[in-house]
Amino acid sequence: MSPLRQPSLPTLVKLSPLLAPFVALFLGGLALAVAQSLGFWLPLPYEGGPFDAYARLLDPYLLRSAGLSLYVALVSALFSVAVGSVLAYAIWRLPRALERAAVVYKVPLILPPIAVGFIVLVFWSNSGVISSVGFHLGLVERPADFPSVLYGGCGLGMILAYVYKQVPFMVILGYAVLKRVSPQLVVTARMLGAGEAYTFFRVVLPHLAKVMHVAFIILFLYDFGAFDIPFLLGESSPGMLSVEVFNLYFRRDLSNRPTAMAMLVCMFLFSLLFIVLYTKLASRLENRERKL
Repeated sequence: MSPLRQPSLPTLVKLSPLLAPFVALFLGGLALAVAQSLGFWLPLPYEGGPFDAYARLLDPYLLRSAGLSLYVALVSALFSVAVGSVLAYAIWRLPRALERAAVVYKVPLILPPIAVGFIVLVFWSNSGVISSVGFHLGLVERPADFPSVLYGGCGLGMILAYVYKQVPFMVILGYAVLKRVSPQLVVTARMLGAGEAYTFFRVVLPHLAKVMHVAFIILFLYDFGAFDIPFLLGESSPGMLSVEVFNLYFRRDLSNRPTAMAMLVCMFLFSLLFIVLYTKLASRLENRERKL
């Protein structure tokens, strides 16, 4: 396979009218966040030191908020990638007529995140559809007695919303990869006595590995920094980092703005570090798989 060609200088010059606004906005926003986190360019004089805002990030409450954000992002991305990969394989094995009908799986993908949050709220709140069904089936004496799924402190409501929204994304990526794989590989494996699970893990999964790694990075970082679903379904104490940044910047006094900006800068640096480390880890796993 030939290596990917790097864009030439004339190509970059031609694209510069399109790239310049995005680069300027991104670098401008990053520079403003770094400056305000250090106490510069603030609407009011800042009396603290340049790194006081970063020292405040070690507050136990903010550390618990960071732990909740990592946990929700990790579990949501893992479930979305795993379930999406299995569904992509299942749709790929369907007859062509049913394969076209399976396009319904894309519906959650076109819904806005806030709409997905309301769907989870309608189904899983104590007065929602699931608790009402449990009440009519005699499982609980009152709908309010149904076990609390939302706002229970473990981020389960956010995880449900993220998985529902992101599984179709993984299905689309996985299905596109599998369309380039010969179905005869699966047929041959089954003829040689391989079970369904063994065929999936040993024959199909290696073809999906690269796109699974890419999808996991995208979904993990999105879930880690998203605001809309945590604002609707997240716990209030501690909240996800994105909600805490919003509260510090817009709902507290101006002296908290350096802390909010320091959180944004650290989230950005963590995202870069995560991409580098995960890419290296995935590359090592692929090399080890080839040697086996």
